[in-house]
Formats: sequence, C-alpha cells, structure tokens
Amino acid sequence: MKRPALLLLCFLVFTATSAHADFYRWIDRDGKEFFTNDRKQIPPEYQDRATVVKPDENRVTVSGRPDRTARASAPASEHKDRHGRGEDYWRIKAANQRLKLRNQQDEYDLVLKQIEQENSRSKRTKGSKKTSTLEKKKLKLEKEMTQTRRMLEVDLPEEARKADAYPGWLRE
Repeated sequence: MKRPALLLLCFLVFTATSAHADFYRWIDRDGKEFFTNDRKQIPPEYQDRATVVKPDENRVTVSGRPDRTARASAPASEHKDRHGRGEDYWRIKAANQRLKLRNQQDEYDLVLKQIEQENSRSKRTKGSKKTSTLEKKKLKLEKEMTQTRRMLEVDLPEEARKADAYPGWLRE
C-alpha cells in the first residue's frame, strides 16, 4: 500500500509543470484599454490587434515580503491636485480647521463654566446682565462651532474631491 502511494506521489511531483498564462491587451474604438488572460474573451474585431503583455517582474512578488531593490529603483511621483497643490497644503488646511474647532470648543467650555458660576452666585437675580451677555456669547460660539465643524466635515472634503486631492490628506 505504501509503495503504490509513494510511486503515485513521485509521478505527480515529477510531472507537475509550472503554470504559465499569457495576458492580452487590446484597445477598442473608443480608446479604452482592456486586459484579459483568455484569448476567447477578446471580441472578434479586435483579435488581430490584441498583443501579448509580459508582466513586469520587478512589480511581482512571490514571497510575503516585497523586493527592496525594485521599490528603490522606481520612485513614485508625488500626486498633486488640479491646482498643483500637494499633500502638505491639504494637511495644513485641515489641521488649521481642527485647531480652530478645538479653540472654539475650549472657549465654549470656559463660557459654560462662567455661566455655571454666575448661576450659582446669583440664584436670587435671574435676569442679570452678565448672564445674558454670557448666554449671547455661548450662542455665538455654538453657531461658530457648527460652521467650523461643517467646514471640516463637509465643505473641505468636497473642495478636496473637486480638486482631485486624496481624501487621506485631510485626516489626522
């Protein structure tokens, strides 16, 4: 029993061949580029124009770790948005909005503490001028914080999207 199993295993190991596939590339009449590994998937009118594409071995990794020499030899060009602004511009712009929001939040917390202190001091006088001034300031800060939050969460990402900037540039 062991001998036939061993013979079968040896036969399978020695007859196994490496897998090889050709990749085909063709361009349709609209100028769109297509790739496939099955020649039957190429439309008949493009069969004669389809070319075999050889994969770039420097970009293919078989093991779990990438080849360091290939990465060093092909530096990636830095992406810019439509206006020529890079990652630094968008990161700084988003950071400024976050800082503005934090400062407004700190000021808002301070005003809330002041209102709390005023209310605890003068429970007998409900309509003091200082409290009403602080309430106005609190409402103003709430409005500013809402505007800044909208700018940070809605307007800035939309502006970046329209400018073709990466969304990751806006994250902390």
